[in-house]
Amino acid sequence: MAMERAKETGARWRFAVDRGGTFTDVVGVDPEGVFHTEKLLSSSSAYGDPCIEGIRRVLGAAPGRALPAGLIESIRFGTTAATNALLERKGGATALFITGGFRDLLDIGYQSRPDIFSLCIEKPGLLYSDVVEVAERIGPAGVVEAPLDRDALAREARRIRGSVDSATVVFMHSWKNPAHELAAEEVLRGCGIPEVHLSHRSVNLIKIVTRGRSAVVDAYLAPVMERYFEGIREETGEIPIEFIESSGTLTPPELFKGKGAVFSGPAGGVIAVARVAREARWDDASGAVGFDMGGTSTDVSRFDFDVGEGGEGGDGGFEKVYEQVVGGVELAGESLRIETVASGGGSILWFDGARLRVGPESAGAAPGPACYGLGGPLAVTDANLATGRILPEFFPRTFGPGGASPLDEGVVREKLADLTERINASTGRGYTPEEAALGFLDIANGKMALAIKAVSLASGRDVRDYGLVSFGGAGGQHACAIASLLEMRSVIFHPLAGVMSAYGIGLARPARKAARTVLAPYTEDAHRRLAGVLSEMEEETVPAGWKGRVESARSIDLRPAGTDAYVTVPFTGRAETLACFRRTYSRLFGFCPEDRDVEAVNLRFEARLAGEFFPPFRAEPAAPAPEAEPVAFRTVHYADGPHQAPVYRREALAASARITGPAIVVEEYSTIVIDPGFDARVTPEGLIVAERAERAERAEGAERPERAAGAADAPDPV
Repeated sequence: MAMERAKETGARWRFAVDRGGTFTDVVGVDPEGVFHTEKLLSSSSAYGDPCIEGIRRVLGAAPGRALPAGLIESIRFGTTAATNALLERKGGATALFITGGFRDLLDIGYQSRPDIFSLCIEKPGLLYSDVVEVAERIGPAGVVEAPLDRDALAREARRIRGSVDSATVVFMHSWKNPAHELAAEEVLRGCGIPEVHLSHRSVNLIKIVTRGRSAVVDAYLAPVMERYFEGIREETGEIPIEFIESSGTLTPPELFKGKGAVFSGPAGGVIAVARVAREARWDDASGAVGFDMGGTSTDVSRFDFDVGEGGEGGDGGFEKVYEQVVGGVELAGESLRIETVASGGGSILWFDGARLRVGPESAGAAPGPACYGLGGPLAVTDANLATGRILPEFFPRTFGPGGASPLDEGVVREKLADLTERINASTGRGYTPEEAALGFLDIANGKMALAIKAVSLASGRDVRDYGLVSFGGAGGQHACAIASLLEMRSVIFHPLAGVMSAYGIGLARPARKAARTVLAPYTEDAHRRLAGVLSEMEEETVPAGWKGRVESARSIDLRPAGTDAYVTVPFTGRAETLACFRRTYSRLFGFCPEDRDVEAVNLRFEARLAGEFFPPFRAEPAAPAPEAEPVAFRTVHYADGPHQAPVYRREALAASARITGPAIVVEEYSTIVIDPGFDARVTPEGLIVAERAERAERAEGAERPERAAGAADAPDPV
């Protein structure tokens, strides 16, 4: 039907797809502006690429058939291909060509210890398979001190060319003068190494370790990305495609590199949080925290109201980072700040003999949690099922060996009873299975609350002044509990919460970015000179076809002279920029040295293409009704005992409908649990906003009601 309507009107569909570790989400907008969604497992024997299969299902196309290119305007993708390859060390073979005398530099790094008290640090494996020291040297001022030995370089290139997929060239001070890296590229290509990555192209900034490691990541992941692109191109043909980067902006396939793909999918969720937060803005709130709980992990982020979208440096808008560690590798490159914890719906529940544990291992999509009926282990999803927070009768029948069975509640009861018996035998407690399940949920919630503190309190923000935007397939079951733990003001549940990252990918904008190291005292004269440099960067960065259709953002990295840590602030007038720097620095570090001169480190420029891919989503509320009518009642277990909770269908809730917790709202891709102490209302836009009826004195440190008696000196395994 959807395909026929598109053929009649001549208009075309737009799609945004997010491939996660467990589920793949698809959001499509038809020619009439109506939203369509699909959610399917990321790994299944029933189909190949889940992104393409999801689009087929939305369009009603036959399985295995090519996508109808004439009906699709464009497709946007978020992918975990690069992230998984980096974490699992499944990239290509690359050789490192580095300035002579520095063969071990990227291995030594900054000598930082991930665990300062550990006596045995296990360093992650190197991404490059061979190291070649190159005779050359350029000094810190960009002056050649020793010429490049092209003949020696060519001999080494011929020696290794059959054993590597790519080469990475990292020379000292190439950010200042890239001449030797460019000459090395010419030599390597001439010797039969077609894939060459230069550090100054990867990150044209000072700091050879971070710059070099970033270039190695690009080279290491290049074969993975190329195989992924080939698979997508085979399915999409001539349909235009784009990819969302870790920075939350879109780029074409030829510019989508490994380091920019590490947080590709989750970045879409941050973009969506910003849109939702602005639409449901609280009168006295500072902003919103995004809480994306999926099947494998939970991602949290922060958006502030005091500067609009595109604000830099954490002083408003999105909080961004420019250096980060992923899989033990330091990367340089712009990314939305996203804290990830291994606590998702598929996180495995286990007992180590003394403590209850949650994750970090996940049951994944196959076999998945025990309730999937495929022989999987107990997971967080099973704990929610056992405590009444998930209702099998309202779930689709897509589980079991044949993919047509409901959630298996019986196997969860059986496995949970066995685990509880082992816990009680080892600890002397007297837990019931439901109490043990609540203990596991407490642990999962605590881990996720710590991640939220990392993006709020650790950045000088009072989390109590923020609302929580809940999304992801599992977020609705935990959001109210986490808001209580952190004393947050309210929780928002969007109608597209189950596919929010894909929705955010559709809201993102194409962009081009540039960065340049300047290293100069930030004087009035320097400010004028740097404004001219930014104008040059803009001229070099903005594509010709974008002229007159871009929104530009200029920013600068500043630090007190003699220090290493810098903060990124908007580049405006010098007085305003300095005031923003001092305010941000004080918030992050507790003080700002007034007796120090300020130094400019890097300039940053971003151009975003104006226009919208997806229109704003507006749900159609049900017809007005005097009050919400439950379709069922369900027992939900809490620490103070079981509660009878009414069950509502989201599509039946009218605008202005009010719900008092405890209550359950079921929707297409998720289940929302409104905890006791929360009152929820439906807005005209279709949002469900749950607000705490009264502020608790504390949640996290408060004494928890005893679930089960045990020996007087028996420790609590939760």
